This record gives sequence, C-alpha cells and structure tokens, in this order.
Amino acid sequence: MVGRFLVVAICVLLLSACGEKERIVAYDEQDAKTIEIKQEIEKMTSIRKAKIIVADSDIIVAIEVKPLQSFKEQKIAQNLQKELEKKWEHYDILVSSDFKLLWEADKLMTEQSEQKVTEKIEHLKKLAKEET
Repeated sequence: MVGRFLVVAICVLLLSACGEKERIVAYDEQDAKTIEIKQEIEKMTSIRKAKIIVADSDIIVAIEVKPLQSFKEQKIAQNLQKELEKKWEHYDILVSSDFKLLWEADKLMTEQSEQKVTEKIEHLKKLAKEET
C-alpha cells in the first residue's frame, strides 16, 4: 500500500516538474518587431528557449537549443542571425547560443528603466564578444 502511494507520488512530482515554461520571452511583448522575431523563432524546431530584447537600434536574441541539437548550436544561431539581418538590415543584431548571455538576458527581462536596458545591452554585447 505504501509502496503504491510512493510510486504514484513520485510520478506526480516528475510530471509536474516537467511542465514547460514559456519558451520564448521578450522584453517588450507588444512591439511589432518582437512579434515578428518571435514568429521566426517559433518556426525553428531546434530552439528550446529564447530571450528577445529590442531597444533603439539593437536586437539581441539569446537562444538555447534542444539537447540533441547541441552540436549544431552555433550554426543554428548563425542561421537565425542571417534571417533576422535580411528583415532588419539597419539594426545591430546579435544572436547567441551562449548560456551566459541567455542568463544575463533573463535578468534583464524585469528591468523597467530604458536607460538601464540600453546600458545592459552594451554589457551583453561585450559578453558575446568574450571567448570562453
């Protein structure tokens, strides 16, 4: 009796822990460019998560690929970058699969001040240029 209860409890916990959060999160959800970028990312089945930040003339997209696609993550990021550059050639676009950039972009999602967002975007650009 206790064994069955334990098995059911473990199954419920595992299933509830596997619930997927929102896949693609953007800093400004109502922006037209953000909506188009989100649709472009949704077409790519190899992307697991994405953070989109659009401010002034900058577009930053931090992605996380699905586990089986991890060997091609840089190529996936380059392909997405090319697609975005075709549509928005006058923007400074940065697409990265670096986890450090994804983590920093996630922290930036709650920022309210536009000036701080602009400052942190410059910081994110520097992080993307660093080699690990």
